[in-house]
Amino acid sequence: MTTLIPFLLVTALGLLLVAGAAGLTAMLVGIRAPEPLPAGEAPRLVGPGRTLLLGFVGWTLWAVLGLLAVALVMRALAAGHAPWSNLHEFSIAFGAALVAGHLALARSYPIAGLGPLVALLAAALIGFGLGRDDSIQPLVPALQQPFLLTIHVGSAVAAYAVAGIAFLAALAEIGQRAAADRIPALPTAEVSGVVTHRAVLIGFPILTIAIVLGSVWANLAWRSYWSNDPKELAAATTWLVFGAYLHVAGRRDGLARLAPWLVVLGFVGVLFTYIGAGLFIVGEHSYGAG
Repeated sequence: MTTLIPFLLVTALGLLLVAGAAGLTAMLVGIRAPEPLPAGEAPRLVGPGRTLLLGFVGWTLWAVLGLLAVALVMRALAAGHAPWSNLHEFSIAFGAALVAGHLALARSYPIAGLGPLVALLAAALIGFGLGRDDSIQPLVPALQQPFLLTIHVGSAVAAYAVAGIAFLAALAEIGQRAAADRIPALPTAEVSGVVTHRAVLIGFPILTIAIVLGSVWANLAWRSYWSNDPKELAAATTWLVFGAYLHVAGRRDGLARLAPWLVVLGFVGVLFTYIGAGLFIVGEHSYGAG
């Protein structure tokens, strides 16, 4: 069974790269200079050809989600625990949750244009995961809490994935505001801003739960709720950045312009917490870098 998992992951990676390339083509073809529009005319961002390409991206993401879901279930059955105990497993789960979150939000918001960006970010996550050790090893003592492993790390996966969607929507908002909403296929700046805010509103409490559960788990494993571990500090800093976004996003002055940039900074914090704090800095969480 485990021999099939790499095939599923490589296939998913290939589909994501194809979807990303197709979507970028849809995004870039027909970019217009920001000349004034006739009075009352809205910019037409998506033509028939680009709509077809974005539809292809959407269906490809559904196929990728199916492949990743099967791979994660098979990994969980083979390992005997939730499939996110190390960087290989976490990366695959992160990528799957990112795709799932985008598809869920796309049912309520016109964000098909974010699909190519989601595909490329998910491809980077899957590619990174494939580059890590995928052998199934016994859990170290600190991880031998099946319930907390499932809900603490699982909530971190969900929070990071939603933060990834917020990040991509924030980039789209920044780009569309600079281009006066004339980047083909991307959601408008207004829609991107709404989706960014919705994603942060969803992800922030999940991230809070993940941090609280991590503190409880730390006390069980190391007899301390807080030990100034690099991953703990990185997670707390990331939480503060997204908290700052929620404060700034509600303002009606010049500070509101910082809102999407704070989301970008918050996702940089997510990536540092996810990779840097465990892989490059030695700490209590270094066991998860395998």
